[in-house]
Amino acid sequence: MAEEPHGNAAADAIGPLEADEAGSVELPPSVREQLLELAEASRLSVDVDRYEWEEVAPGVRVHLLKEDPARGLRAYLVWGRAGARHPRHRHLGTEVILVLRGRISDERGSYGPGEVCRSEAGFVHTERADPGEDCLCYVLYYGPLEMLPEEA
Repeated sequence: MAEEPHGNAAADAIGPLEADEAGSVELPPSVREQLLELAEASRLSVDVDRYEWEEVAPGVRVHLLKEDPARGLRAYLVWGRAGARHPRHRHLGTEVILVLRGRISDERGSYGPGEVCRSEAGFVHTERADPGEDCLCYVLYYGPLEMLPEEA
C-alpha cells in the first residue's frame, strides 16, 4: 500500500480544481459534505471538562458528538495528552481531522490549529499528539478503523 506524500493532504485528496468564468469552483460532493461537517467544529467548546470521555488508547480519549448511519458518518472530539499516540490502523473509509488545539503528527507530517489532515480509505498510519501540549481535534470518520499490529 503506497503512503500519501507529505503536503496538503486535503488539497492532494481533492485534486486540481478549475474555476468557471464567474470564478466559482465546483467541489466534488463528498468534499463539499466534509467541509460542511467541519464547519460544525466552530460551535464546539474546547473546554475538555465539558465532555464525557472514553479512553481508546493510553492518553487518547474520544467523545462521540454525532452519528449518521445513513451516511456512514461518526463525528468525534479527540483529546490526546501530550506525547500520546493512537496505535497503527488502516482506514476503511475517509478520515478528516481538524486540529483545534495543540499539534498532531503522523508519518506525513505535523498539523497545528486550523489545519486539516485527511486520510483516504486504505491508508495506514499512527497519529501522535506532539510533546509539550495536549491536542484537541474534531474528527470525521466515514467508515471504521482496522487496528493493526505495530511494525517491528
